[in-house]
Amino acid sequence: MGRPERPLDGSTGPIAAFAHDLRVLRNRAGNPSYRELARTALFAPSVLSSAASGHRLPTLAVTLAFVSACGGDRAAWERRWRSVAGQTGGGAEVREERAPAPPAETPPDGAHAPASGVIRLARPAQLPMGSRTFVGRERDLADAAEMIGASGPVKVPLLVSGPIGVGKTAFALRLAEEVAADFPDGQLYADLSDTGSGGRSANGIVRGFLRALGVPAHLVPDDPMQRIGLYRSLLAERRLFVLLAGVRDEGQVRPLLGQAPHSQVVVTSRARLLGLEDTNRIELDTFSRRESLALIGRIAGQGRVRAELDATDTIAELCGDLPLAVNIVGRKIAARPEWAIAYTAGRLADRERLMDSLCVGDVNVRDRFTAAYEHLSPTEREAIRHFGQSGAGWTTSISIAAAMGIMIETADELLESVVDAGLLQRANVAGRYAVSRLVSAFAAERQREPGAFAAAVPMAGRRTRKNAFESLRHEAVRTLPGGSSEG
Repeated sequence: MGRPERPLDGSTGPIAAFAHDLRVLRNRAGNPSYRELARTALFAPSVLSSAASGHRLPTLAVTLAFVSACGGDRAAWERRWRSVAGQTGGGAEVREERAPAPPAETPPDGAHAPASGVIRLARPAQLPMGSRTFVGRERDLADAAEMIGASGPVKVPLLVSGPIGVGKTAFALRLAEEVAADFPDGQLYADLSDTGSGGRSANGIVRGFLRALGVPAHLVPDDPMQRIGLYRSLLAERRLFVLLAGVRDEGQVRPLLGQAPHSQVVVTSRARLLGLEDTNRIELDTFSRRESLALIGRIAGQGRVRAELDATDTIAELCGDLPLAVNIVGRKIAARPEWAIAYTAGRLADRERLMDSLCVGDVNVRDRFTAAYEHLSPTEREAIRHFGQSGAGWTTSISIAAAMGIMIETADELLESVVDAGLLQRANVAGRYAVSRLVSAFAAERQREPGAFAAAVPMAGRRTRKNAFESLRHEAVRTLPGGSSEG
C-alpha cells in the first residue's frame, strides 16, 4: 500500500482538482505504491507521484499511463486532460517517452539506470530489407495508404491477403516505406509463419517487442496477459508501424492487436482471416502481364526483354504471372546472359519439370506449395491432387463433388479452405475457382505419390463415388459455361 500523500495546494485550481481525481482513481485501484504503478505505466515513480501532486498539469502521455495502470477510462481522462490544459495553458507535450527507474538493486543484466531515473525507450527498426526490384501495385498501394491515413479514434489494422507467392510481404514493406513519415517512433516486425501455437507465439513475440522498445528485462511482466497489456499500452502511446507477416489464423494475431490511436498494425496472410472484425483489407492478385514483363526487365535488363519480347511474354504466361515465379525466372535469366530467353521459355514449357525450374538458391516455389499442402486435411489434399488431372484452368464445387463423391456444399467449403491455404483463387462466378498452371503442375506431382487417392477418403465415401459422379455429371455439364465440365 502507498504512503499517505501530502495535502493538495488548492491554489492551482483546475490542476489541483485534476490531481485530486487522480488520487481518487489510485485509491479505488487499491492504493498501489507508485513503484508498483511504475511497473505497468513505464514511467518513473517520481514522475507518477508528481502527476498527482497538483503542482503542475502532467503531460497527456503520463496522465494516460497513470490512468491505464489504475484501470481508468483512458478516453474520458484524455477529454478531461484537454479541458484542463485548455483552461490553464499547461501540459505541453514532450516527444520523450519515459520508463520507470529500475529498483535499487542492480538489474540482472548489470545495467544501471541514469541518475535521473529516466530510461529512454528505443526506436526499433526491425523491418527486413524490401525489394529493390518492386514493380506495379500502384492502385493497391494508394488504397492501402488512404486506409492508413484515414482519420478516426484508432488506427484500424490492415490485412494484406492473397495466394502463395503473390508478394504480400514485399507489398507491406513497400507500403511501410511510403508511410514511414507518419510513424516516427519506429517499426516492429515478426514472422509468424513458422511459430508454434497462437498463444505461445504471441507471448514470445510480445516479449521481444517490449525489449525492442527498450523495456528492461526485469520490468517485463511474467504474467502473459499483463505482458500483452503492457505492449498494447505502448502501442497506444507511440507512433509505430507493426508488420506481422505470414499469419495462419486469427488466434495467432488477435492478442497482438489493440486500441492504438497512432500506431498502425499490418498483417499479411494467405487466409482472409474473416474472424477479425474492424479490419481494412487489401487482397492482392497475380501480376498483370505488363507488370510481369516489367519485373523481368528490371532484374535481367530491359534490352534483353525488348530483344525477345515474345519469349519473355511466354515465360510470364508459363509462370502464371505469379510474382514469386516471375522473380525466380528473372534472376535465372540475369545469371546466364549467354542463354537466349527463348531457351528458358522452352525449359519452362515442360510441365513435369516446371517445379524443378522454379528454384534459385534457397527460394523455391515447390517448397512454398508443399508447406501449405502439408497443413491441409487429407480430404483437402485429395482435392488438390484432382487439380493435377485436368491441368491449369478452372474447377468448380460441382466437379469436385462429383469426383470425390461428396455433397456440393461440402465441396464448396473444402475449396474455400484451399483458397485460404493460398493454393486456389476464387472466380467472380459462384462455385468456380481458378487453378493456376503452377498449382496444377504441383498437384500432378502429388497425384503420382503411391496411394495418393486411396488414403484420403474413407471406404464408405469411395463406394459412393461412382453413383455420385453419374448423378452429378449432367448437372456439371449443364451449369458450366459452354456446356462442358472444366474440373
